[in-house]
Amino acid sequence: MKKVLFIGVTNYDFKESSSLHLKEKFLGLSKNIKPYVLAKGRPFHKKIWNSEFYLLPYSIFWLFAFFIAFYICLTKKIDTIIAQSPLIEGITGTILKKVFKKQLIVEIHGDWERGPFLSKKRRFEFFQKKFIPVLARISFKNADKIRGVANYLIEEAKKIASDKRYFSFPTFTDLGLFLKEKDIRYDKFIVSVGQLEKVKGIDILIKALSKIEHEFSDFKLIIIGDGKEKENLKNLSSNLKIQDKIEFKGKLSLKETKDVIKNCYSLVLSSLSEGLPRVLMEAMALGKPVIASNVGGIPELIKENENGFLFEKGNSEELAQKLRVLLKDEVLVKKMGEKGKEIIENKFSNEKYVKNYVLMINA
Repeated sequence: MKKVLFIGVTNYDFKESSSLHLKEKFLGLSKNIKPYVLAKGRPFHKKIWNSEFYLLPYSIFWLFAFFIAFYICLTKKIDTIIAQSPLIEGITGTILKKVFKKQLIVEIHGDWERGPFLSKKRRFEFFQKKFIPVLARISFKNADKIRGVANYLIEEAKKIASDKRYFSFPTFTDLGLFLKEKDIRYDKFIVSVGQLEKVKGIDILIKALSKIEHEFSDFKLIIIGDGKEKENLKNLSSNLKIQDKIEFKGKLSLKETKDVIKNCYSLVLSSLSEGLPRVLMEAMALGKPVIASNVGGIPELIKENENGFLFEKGNSEELAQKLRVLLKDEVLVKKMGEKGKEIIENKFSNEKYVKNYVLMINA
């Protein structure tokens, strides 16, 4: 059984339900490989789900991550290193590969070149924009295999390293939890899920709602998530005089989020940049039509007029038009929801994720 080290910046807190949904992922993988995980969170070392986790606080992660990874590779005799980003994780993986002569897989979960700058202003941004493509190029050139969560990411990576073996499958989400839900309603509210950051474009959704709220006065918007833009979004809602139509739920657990989505009319994702968003798959698994910006891997999930609608990123007028079509036609809503659920059942599952991952490692 191969020993595999995952290096990434996912934050784990085993006391929080936000981490517990990954139980199915690691239990599934551990039937075929021995997982070791270096990531952010607490406690420092924990054996759980037939896996070993080494977790460091956010503030010191990159100060010590390489040394911990080196120790794990040396003492656990790691066979495969998986860098869950082509940036610092990829460079760390590249060095470890050269030292230990082991297989390196580099993963792409989103726009590595522009994504880091969409959510916030960064120090020395001009230099970072020049430096980040160099990191990615080094990682891709030294990888044995490259995995993208969406096909468009693979096409971008092929421009840099066309001779690698490529694999495409989405980020893990426990879709079984959503697919088995039976108590589904279509109440008069739409929902948005994500961090309240500029990159999520939630202001675009609020502006779109303000354009049609007089036509659909019985509908409201529920926003799940927390972040730096919360007060700005609340102020925008007040300025547009629709604050009574919007409810900010804050950060919820996976189960709590499911319990909101299962009763919504539709889910909307108005992001400026995405990989292949899990929340779209979760909503589709619950039989909900989805509206999302035409960015990243989203067009690989949403088939226009079949299971939802796409709109140009940042275009609140087009989003308002797509919302108008759905909000006035419940028959269409249910038809699109059924199609979306069918897509998830046929193309995605926990079992398919594990099978794809093990195949990639062993190929």
